Amino acid sequence: MSSDATMTEAPAPMRRIKLSDQIAEDLCRRIARERLGPGDRLPNEAALMRHYGCAKGTIREALKSLEVQGLVTMQSGPNGGPEIRPISVEAAARQLRRFLHFQELDFAQVYALRRSLEVQLGLGVVGRLTPQDFARLEANIAECEAANAEGRRGIGRIVEVDFHDILCDASDNPLLAFMCRFLNSLLRDLVEFRSESLTEHEAFGAHNLASHRALVCAFRAEDADAVRGEMHAHMCCAEHFMQRLDAKFRTDLLSARTPGARAAE
Repeated sequence: MSSDATMTEAPAPMRRIKLSDQIAEDLCRRIARERLGPGDRLPNEAALMRHYGCAKGTIREALKSLEVQGLVTMQSGPNGGPEIRPISVEAAARQLRRFLHFQELDFAQVYALRRSLEVQLGLGVVGRLTPQDFARLEANIAECEAANAEGRRGIGRIVEVDFHDILCDASDNPLLAFMCRFLNSLLRDLVEFRSESLTEHEAFGAHNLASHRALVCAFRAEDADAVRGEMHAHMCCAEHFMQRLDAKFRTDLLSARTPGARAAE
């Protein structure tokens, strides 16, 4: 037996975590532990240097990491320092985009999730929608109707997805709302409509208007069964029209616009 065969493979060396990264992680735990919210402050650089027993450059590197992640913003002046900022959907979605850049993804997979999550979102806001929410939904429908009537089919496709974002605003389930927003943002930002068929776009717009009107009626009646049925049918038909419109996903999620950009449902 050769000497090579008797040798066991040496374990891979453990990656040494930089001190600044360790401090950044510890500060994240502190933010959670002390339930710090937007506008609250972390200790200033001098206090952090004393606490961690390290140089100013290490503390600044740790704080810069938190700033890049969108957790803090650095305030200048005598009373300045790291201030907690709210985490935006855009910042969280950016990390997911980087992951999905290396995955095989198509819109059918998005709708496989959307069919389930949008139904749960709709059921979750039954009885929660305020007069202001209904006013926003009705205004959205009117905007879509005007765009379709004037032949502005691109604008119509752009506005329609906002209807579902309004439902996200009314949800008391932040995880569900985030997932629905993220899926909506993928469709808004990554889908291109290659079809020039006016008939197809008119049919898609008419379907969305009818579905959204039916959903508003079901929400007003607080009819959970009707909401479930209407939303599921809406998602199934929307997916069907996407196929008819020959929709495609762009390949580079890293260069995609932020979720705040509006595009087609």
